[in-house]
Amino acid sequence: MRTKTERRRRGSKFSLLDRFSSLRDALNGLGILIVEQHNARIHLFAAICVVALGLLTGLSGLEWILVFAAIALVWLAEAFNSALEYVCDAAVPETHELVGKAKDVAAAGVLISAGFAVVVGVWVFVPGLLR
Repeated sequence: MRTKTERRRRGSKFSLLDRFSSLRDALNGLGILIVEQHNARIHLFAAICVVALGLLTGLSGLEWILVFAAIALVWLAEAFNSALEYVCDAAVPETHELVGKAKDVAAAGVLISAGFAVVVGVWVFVPGLLR
């Protein structure tokens, strides 16, 4: 099995085996995110609850798109935040003001995406629940 570096050295030649290997790496990253990051488990629980509520309330196609976009945005932000934290911790294990700021800004990105998800949830679910 080739390492990521060996796969990159091959240039632009397409390889189905390399694509499957990349998929395996991505799924491994998703597993790491869920197992090691408490907030990712909270996001997973929230996403499952939102999808269940959507199934119960009979969302329209557009509403499903908005809900899944909001869920994806939160997951993307959480993944990038976690990746940045891993890199920062590896590069600068001791406390450093700029590393702390970088981590805080990345966490703010998760907060912004979660706030957007709440707005989407209110816009999509409240009218249906009030009926």
